[in-house]
Amino acid sequence: MLALSLAATAAAQTSPPPSLRLPANYGPRLGGTELVVGLDGGVSFGVRAFPLPVQPDVRLVLVRHPRYWEYGVYTRLDDTSLAAGVFDNGLNAARGIPRLEVRHDPWRGVQYTGLLQGSGYHSRFSAGYALTTLRDRVRVLNNVGVAYQGEVAAPYTQSEVGGGYERTLGKVNVGLASTARLYTFPVQKQAQGSVDFSVRASVTPAAGLTVSASHFERFVAGRVAIPDFGLGRYQETNASVTYRLPVRDTASVFGVGAVRSRVTHYWQEDRTDLWNDVLFRVQALPSLVGAGIGYEWTRDGQSNKWLFSLVFMPR
Repeated sequence: MLALSLAATAAAQTSPPPSLRLPANYGPRLGGTELVVGLDGGVSFGVRAFPLPVQPDVRLVLVRHPRYWEYGVYTRLDDTSLAAGVFDNGLNAARGIPRLEVRHDPWRGVQYTGLLQGSGYHSRFSAGYALTTLRDRVRVLNNVGVAYQGEVAAPYTQSEVGGGYERTLGKVNVGLASTARLYTFPVQKQAQGSVDFSVRASVTPAAGLTVSASHFERFVAGRVAIPDFGLGRYQETNASVTYRLPVRDTASVFGVGAVRSRVTHYWQEDRTDLWNDVLFRVQALPSLVGAGIGYEWTRDGQSNKWLFSLVFMPR
């Protein structure tokens, strides 16, 4: 008995401590994480879309605003999205947006949504079906449902036709996409149609160097009974230059992994954001991580401000 006890004690002492096993795709998940730091009219700080180290991909939101907490979790399980919590309602709002959502929206097949929201935002319940054609390049969606906002209850229909095309021409990758949608509200005798167009291109002129650009346009006509369904004219242009530094010393535990500049212009607001990012390669981390420093130019020049962000990039 004594020998068995001593052997067991020795085995316990020499056994390595349990280690945290991250999901295989945990590194790329960090690329969507947003560090929140706001100083306009009050202080905000926290994190959005932080991936928990579990399978499936569950994201955490935890942000402190001047007058309320933003907190919640959400995930995507196959073709179903789930969300619960109190979400962003702007820096100076008195309270966040309570939300409980279940949305099943596969590329094709049966669709359904259940959404409950507070703080004056809409709630809705809908069901429908999506089919594809032309080798799945074109998707046709039809939903029927009922939505509530304020004192308005509105049965509605939603119809969409969308598709895209992508092709590589030498070193240039080009993509085009468009979506046409129509909302109708039979009880209120209202309808709204909109059309989206987007184009993007990227090129790798040298090893490690990538140049990308994209542009989005939306045209809208008509009226909606539910304000949250209302879309407006919108234009946005993006461009970025990324350079990944070559890895010369694989044994190094720390080093610069990439540098990136990116710019976005919002045409309706006549606002431009310019960012410069430096990302580091840390041997213990599954992705590149770094800091982004930017500046925002506004139409009147009175609201210009510095921007700061924590940024991630897949290795």
